[in-house]
Amino acid sequence: MAEMRAELRILAFAAASVCASATLAQEAESPLRGAAKMLGLATDVGRPADFVLQSRPKGDLDYIPVFQPPPEPAKKALDGNQLNAVKGDLDSVEKRHDVIRRGFPPSAKAMAEKEAAEKAKQKRKDAVQAK
Repeated sequence: MAEMRAELRILAFAAASVCASATLAQEAESPLRGAAKMLGLATDVGRPADFVLQSRPKGDLDYIPVFQPPPEPAKKALDGNQLNAVKGDLDSVEKRHDVIRRGFPPSAKAMAEKEAAEKAKQKRKDAVQAK
């Protein structure tokens, strides 16, 4: 009895491996698909919904691009004066935030530690270069 089960397993494995090629698996009526349908592991694919059919392009496309090119900017590039004005605005906001940051104790401590670390690093570089 055990020998017969082993033979059946080997036979089933051989049949599955013969039928399991990629091309046969994609066909609608492959033996592997038929066996899977009998076991309830495969189903028939239904008709797509109407909105899916309407959104698909008509005909068979040769090439479908993966990425679409980015849209063109809505505004023109800034000229020199406009760019300088934007930089000035950003600098003023940066200065305002620096004042707020200096007034916040944890931030002031962190800034002082950072400056001390940079000075210590510079001293070490100077000592190494002096040798």
